[in-house]
Amino acid sequence: MQDVSALYRQIVADPNHYFEATVVIGESGNLVTEAGDTILFGGTAIIVSRTGPDSGYAESTIFSLKTSSRMFGNEPEIGKVIAQEIELQMLQPAGEIPPMALIVPYVRACAGDLRSEWLQQGVFYIDTRQTSASYENLPVITLHGFDAALLTEQDYAETRLDWPAVDIDIVQEIAATIGVSVDSRTVDLMTDGRTFPLPTGYTLREMLGYIAAEYLGCFIMTEQGQLRLVSLLDLPKETSFLIDRNGDYITFGGDRIKV
Repeated sequence: MQDVSALYRQIVADPNHYFEATVVIGESGNLVTEAGDTILFGGTAIIVSRTGPDSGYAESTIFSLKTSSRMFGNEPEIGKVIAQEIELQMLQPAGEIPPMALIVPYVRACAGDLRSEWLQQGVFYIDTRQTSASYENLPVITLHGFDAALLTEQDYAETRLDWPAVDIDIVQEIAATIGVSVDSRTVDLMTDGRTFPLPTGYTLREMLGYIAAEYLGCFIMTEQGQLRLVSLLDLPKETSFLIDRNGDYITFGGDRIKV
C-alpha cells in the first residue's frame, strides 16, 4: 500500500473531494491536445519521455479506466503470483502505439483549488486494442493490458545461480528475467536464507509460488512495477482505510486506499 502526504489526507477529508486520473502510454511520445492532435512548437512536435504523470494523457481524453486484482479471496491464499489487469478507453492518441507498449496510470485527490501528489497505480503491458465508433468524429480506442506478473508464465530455462540456491537470489534472478526490480520490503522480509533445488521443468511463476508459500504469502507487482512478497505474517495488526459514507472501503484499481 502506498504512503500518502498530509495534503492528500487533508483533501480526502473534505466531503466534496474527487479524484483525477492521467495515463502515460509508451516509453515516449508527443504532447497532444484534448482532441488528440499533436502539439507543435515552431512546426516541431514536442517530445515527452515516460518520466511521470506530467507526460500523460489528461482525464479529459479518458472515458474509462479500470484496474483489477485480487490479493486474497474469502479465505487467505498463499503460494500464488497475483497478476493485475487494466482496461482503458480513451480518445485514440496521435501516432502508432507499439505492441506491448507500457501503460502507467496515476491518480490524485482534488478539492477546491487543492491538488495532491500524483500516485502511480501500476505498470502494465498492452496485449489487445480495439478502435470503436468515433466520439464527435474522433476515434476511440480500448486498450487492455497486464502487469509483469504474467510474464512469469515461462519456463525457468536459464540460470546463473549455484544450486541449491538461496530464496532471495532466486527472486532477484526471476525479477531480472522479466525486466523488473525487487521491492526493498521483500529483501527485508526474506532473511531466512532458505534454499531450493534447481527447478527443472517449472515455470518462473511456479518457483515464485513455492517460495511465497514458505513465507505464507503471495507475490504481487507494486504500484511502481516492482516484484514484492506480501506475507500474512507481515501484515500490520492495525490499519486505517478510507471509507465512504456507507462504511464501504474506497478502492482504486481494487486496492483499498490507506490513510
